[in-house]
Amino acid sequence: MSRTDILAATRAAGAPIEQVVAVFMLHPETFAESVAAGYENPFAGYVAGRGGVLGEATGVAVSSVFVVFEPEALRGLWEEGVAVRGAAEAAKLYWEQAAGFGRRYLAGAQGLDRLAELGEKVIAATPGAGLPLYAGWRTMPLADDAPARAMQVMFVLRELRAGVHFNVLNNSGISAIEAHMLNKGQEYATLFGWPEPFPDGADKAERYGEVEEATNRRMTEILSAVLDGDEAAELAGLSAGALDSLKAAVPE
Repeated sequence: MSRTDILAATRAAGAPIEQVVAVFMLHPETFAESVAAGYENPFAGYVAGRGGVLGEATGVAVSSVFVVFEPEALRGLWEEGVAVRGAAEAAKLYWEQAAGFGRRYLAGAQGLDRLAELGEKVIAATPGAGLPLYAGWRTMPLADDAPARAMQVMFVLRELRAGVHFNVLNNSGISAIEAHMLNKGQEYATLFGWPEPFPDGADKAERYGEVEEATNRRMTEILSAVLDGDEAAELAGLSAGALDSLKAAVPE
């Protein structure tokens, strides 16, 4: 398999992994679990949960790691969230929530053991330098059962790609709000706490495409360091299958 083929497989794996984890993060059931755990604002549960692996950091530090959130909004959510049960316990709860979501909605997917195996090879071989959220999550203990473990592995792989992407984006001259508008638009800009008016970043569209390509090239280097071409394609296929199965199983 050529380098071009591995690049294509890397792209093909990244999208479904991102979507599977996004479904978990944004699903009403996940928010309801956070509320039941004591977070009056479920977004505070999300921020404390996802960022909890950073430890008892300041809101300013955490907002710099999350990158694409409006900094003051993110700081407020972090401070509200860690006040409930601290950082480490928030991360542990969120990890358990991810496992439970996988058990409920990934159980029908094929090849989950293999998906986890391939993903774990990548995680074990990829250090966390410059990738703080990924560095924290890669040390968390994985569940034993295949649906939960596959969900958690995809969670870590998503943090890996996000960290790589944020590093490229930060050096591109494209602001976080411009990146939102060039990617998923106003809905996500609002969701991530940015106030109107939104700069559309239209003059940087070509540069944003270059950011995506640089992200994919770096992820290709990461995957190809430990997976051969067939394994990379297998990871992409299994991830796509997991997404299809999840979509079929998750209630609207």
